[in-house]
Amino acid sequence: MLGVSRTPVREALLNLFRDGVVEIIPKRGYRLVELDETAIMEIRLLRVALEQLVVGRLCETATPSDIRELREILKGKGQSQEDMFGIDEAFHIRMAEMAGLYQIRRELLSVRAKMYLIASGARVASLRNDNVVKEHAAIVDALEQHDGRKARRLITQHVERSIDAFVAARADLLAQQRLERLS
Repeated sequence: MLGVSRTPVREALLNLFRDGVVEIIPKRGYRLVELDETAIMEIRLLRVALEQLVVGRLCETATPSDIRELREILKGKGQSQEDMFGIDEAFHIRMAEMAGLYQIRRELLSVRAKMYLIASGARVASLRNDNVVKEHAAIVDALEQHDGRKARRLITQHVERSIDAFVAARADLLAQQRLERLS
């Protein structure tokens, strides 16, 4: 149907399985992992810890060129401003690359994939987009000032607010689904 052979699809699904995004159902196939409150708490802790390591390192190593590049990413260069997820991912992943933390970059990609599972198809409020832009800009300002304490505080608040938005979107979707079933 998609014009793709089975082998690359199977390999992609196995990668998602290794990342904890899908689970294998014997003799049936794959399905998205359902995250409970404990898993969400762990994702929150892991994401905060990884992001704090990244901004801590960047506060020590960021050059004026790095700061300019991060500001360009925040403008959505090459992407639609409505694609906040794409801009957000480019921003966070590029920070890890700039810091030279490639294993952390890999882990961030995995943790971010699990974050998207939290909302499980729900739309995160567009109001969050404006806040994300402001939060990103404040983080870059702290990096430019080489203020590690402030950068770690800002990234922690940013990640926690983002996860809270995903959790709220998930709750709204589940409530809507319950109402539809009752109708």
